[in-house]
Amino acid sequence: MFKNLLFVLSWFLAGGLTSYALLLHGENKDLAEGLSRVRPFEQRYQEQVSLNTRQREEFETRIQQLQNNLTGTQAQMTNLSRALQEAREMMAPPSDQQAQPSADTANPQ
Repeated sequence: MFKNLLFVLSWFLAGGLTSYALLLHGENKDLAEGLSRVRPFEQRYQEQVSLNTRQREEFETRIQQLQNNLTGTQAQMTNLSRALQEAREMMAPPSDQQAQPSADTANPQ
């Protein structure tokens, strides 16, 4: 009788393990299918990340070029402003004191 009980218990245990193995197999299959659906999205994500990285590097290079151009333009503006001030000083009429002869030299008495 004890052997029969062990035999029956072993069949229940084997059946339970088989059921559990089938359940795990089904879950594994579902996960594999889910993974196969996700892979194209992952690939597109990686491609987009690469594109964004290249664009960021291009933008940073362009920003640096524009900053260099701005610095050069500021230097040119400073030089032009200085040259304009010098030209104004050269074109300015002499002051009233220098333009009119003094009363002592105009009318000698």
